[in-house]
Amino acid sequence: MATTLPHDARPAQDGALVPLPPAAHADTLLPPPRRRRRTLLVLLVLLLAGVGGGSWLFLGRTPLVTLIRPTRGPAIEAVYATGIVEAIDTARAGTTVAGRVIAVLVQEGDTVRAGQVLALLDPRQAQQRLEDARARLALAEQELARDRALIGTGVRSLQAMQRSEAERDRAEAAVTLAARELDEHRIVAPLDGVVMRRDVEPGNTAAANTGLFTIDSTRRLRVAADVDERDIAQVRMGARMAIHADAYPEEAFVAEVTNIRRQGDTATRTFRVEADLPADTKLFIGMTVDTNIVVAERPDALLLPPDAVRHDAPQGGRPGPATVFRVTDGVARRVPVTPGATGPSAIEIREGIGPEDAIVRAPPADLADGMRVRVRP
Repeated sequence: MATTLPHDARPAQDGALVPLPPAAHADTLLPPPRRRRRTLLVLLVLLLAGVGGGSWLFLGRTPLVTLIRPTRGPAIEAVYATGIVEAIDTARAGTTVAGRVIAVLVQEGDTVRAGQVLALLDPRQAQQRLEDARARLALAEQELARDRALIGTGVRSLQAMQRSEAERDRAEAAVTLAARELDEHRIVAPLDGVVMRRDVEPGNTAAANTGLFTIDSTRRLRVAADVDERDIAQVRMGARMAIHADAYPEEAFVAEVTNIRRQGDTATRTFRVEADLPADTKLFIGMTVDTNIVVAERPDALLLPPDAVRHDAPQGGRPGPATVFRVTDGVARRVPVTPGATGPSAIEIREGIGPEDAIVRAPPADLADGMRVRVRP
């Protein structure tokens, strides 16, 4: 019996029939070469993206830092304090008697000479007392003269004459006291200087033993600074004091410590330190100044910029322990250091690192001890 081959089949080499799909569905089994290349390209891109993403993730977690080495330079250790410019010679002018003020002859800011009249009190009662004392003195002198004339005749005794002499002496003392009281009605300047304050007006009643004017001499000035009690032990007589005033922002004035008060202010917990200013100083009485008192100088100190040093939380009002990051073989290590003098551009490092160490400048906030870092070129 003959076998008929259909049009969609063909014999294999071993005689079996292998069915062939219609030509319209051939591309579902055998992709064309172009699509295979596109598929391989997409797989390659995804593979590279995975490798790159892993590298980016690894590098992104590794901080990028700048390394510096400590430098050598001078370090000046100073104690900071605020101060005020004041006169060395100052006085309060007033009176020891009470009275109504009838005239004020000077204003604040006036320059006066020693003995110059500043104000006048009403002198009428004092003048009357002086006239009465003088009249009593004249009477006492007359009595004494009569007793001396009569003692030779035996009319007056020696004891009577002695009583007259004592009465005359008391009258003289009363005249002297009344004249002094009258003079107190003239308030005069006790020294050459400037009227810094006037606490009286015409018509006021001045109380006895009250200061009415403050007179400061401008010939000798000083700076009085209040030093914290924690720093006062470092201050020495003759130490240099650098002075800065807002009125002269580009200038620094230099003086030497001339006095250290041995009794502090219990309210502010400060001690007063004084430094005399030169005679030609530009500073004025009453100016507020910033002072730095030099307590130590080291010409060859180890220095770092301030942003390379971290400080822990403050303790007792002072900065906490200081640390830096030292990099060795690409690993950052947190190293405690002992800072010394501190300035706006450098911090002295007394202990903890050496001049050849590589230190991280401005370490990132997330930099931790033992972390691997990348170094900026």
